[in-house]
Amino acid sequence: MKIVTQLRLTLLMILVLGLTGATLATWNLNQSRANMARIDISRSIYEHYLTLESHTYQLFKQYGDAIIIGDVNQRSAKRILISLIEKDIKTIRELIADEMNLAGEETSPKIAALTVIEATVKRLVTRLDQFSPTGTGELASDWERLSLVLNDEIDNGFYALIQAALQEEKSNVQAMNDLVDSAMAKQQVFALLFSLATILIGVMVVNMLNQRLTRPIDSLMTGVQKFGEGQLDYRLNLSGRDELSEIGHTFDVMADRVAEKNQTLSSEKESLTKAVEDRTLRLSLMLDEVKRSDESRKRMIADVSHELRTPMTIIKGEADIALRGKDKATGIYKDALRRIREAANHTARLVDDLLFVARSEAGEIQLKLSHIDLQQVVSDATHTFGRDVPVVTDLKCAIVQGDAGRIRQALLVLLENARHHGGDRIELKLEAALNGFRIAVEDAGPGMTEQEKSQAFERFYRGSNAAERYRDGAGLGLPVALSIAQAHGGTITLNDRVGGGLVAALHLPEELDTAFT
Repeated sequence: MKIVTQLRLTLLMILVLGLTGATLATWNLNQSRANMARIDISRSIYEHYLTLESHTYQLFKQYGDAIIIGDVNQRSAKRILISLIEKDIKTIRELIADEMNLAGEETSPKIAALTVIEATVKRLVTRLDQFSPTGTGELASDWERLSLVLNDEIDNGFYALIQAALQEEKSNVQAMNDLVDSAMAKQQVFALLFSLATILIGVMVVNMLNQRLTRPIDSLMTGVQKFGEGQLDYRLNLSGRDELSEIGHTFDVMADRVAEKNQTLSSEKESLTKAVEDRTLRLSLMLDEVKRSDESRKRMIADVSHELRTPMTIIKGEADIALRGKDKATGIYKDALRRIREAANHTARLVDDLLFVARSEAGEIQLKLSHIDLQQVVSDATHTFGRDVPVVTDLKCAIVQGDAGRIRQALLVLLENARHHGGDRIELKLEAALNGFRIAVEDAGPGMTEQEKSQAFERFYRGSNAAERYRDGAGLGLPVALSIAQAHGGTITLNDRVGGGLVAALHLPEELDTAFT
């Protein structure tokens, strides 16, 4: 039997014992409460019988005084006493009914005795009402009859009934007290026996578990010590189906596997040698990558030099033309200065874009972060773009954390590329995406080849159609836009549009990760 099963059975046994004890304790408590309630009822009946006795005594005394003294003005007092007597009898009857409910009885001799007492009171009142309270010459005969009633029917009859009822209630209270004392004594004996039984069962369970656990645990500890000392051929060989036996079996299996591992150290050494060779190869590839990066840096410097040479040549040429020969008209100088300014602006934009890309690669971009609505950014970008671009969206708002100016700059790059490389039809879509939003610029132009897509984000790269349709670009727009997207934890994707054209999509998360700030 598994240890878990043994523990569960032990807990179940403890639970059964606890529930049994609680049930018996609850039953005894309810019995005690019922007995105490019956005692209280018997005491109440006893007290009300005393009250009934007092009220009847006062009533009969009123009748005697009225006959002897001739007082005829005590009728109201009699009525009050009769009402009190009826109330006492009613209360006693209700208490007897409560006692019957507690005892589970349908009838009781007390009801019959109370009925006799009630009938006796009524009969005595009727008899006493027959006496004349006028004080005339019938006093002697009335007194004889009254004495007979007082001595025989009241003292020897009625009060005997009252005393019998009182004695019965007193005996009942004593019997209930004896019953409660006996029940409490039995409860104490039962509690003692139950405690002894619980302790005995607990000792037996602990002893059984100790025998089932101690020997296997000692064997396990011995095996671990032997194994730690290097005796890899030591085996536990525990028998049984419990968890400790399974652990012992697992330990033996582990020892077999360790022995097998020792036999395969040579092959592991060869594998390690191969791993070192693979690591050397990867380091060589990394070195080649560094070399390619250095070549890319040199190529970038050459490209920058080439890109800067053109505007500088324009500036120098325009200045030479303006300065050569005789003085010229003001318009000629203004045209030369305008072309010089355009070349200077182009150079400044080129330098700014290169600086932004370099800072992005170095992780030094500073963003002015705030919670912005992309719908407003899209509206500002299309307005700045200066062309009626339809915006398709079903979003009421698109709140993200970002730099509104930089995101607008990236959108303008995508719009400018669509205008110069994609044809006349441009459409912008704003929609929700996974954990963020997607802003797509779609055009109906010739699109891009897969090779062009893979190279589009390289600095100074210009597609095949760009050379034919747009000669002023330096090839830095998409690298700058990608740097802005990556600084916001997003990216830019280029995909073919269904029906022809290109879809350039800017993906932005709702919240900017701290790793990008």
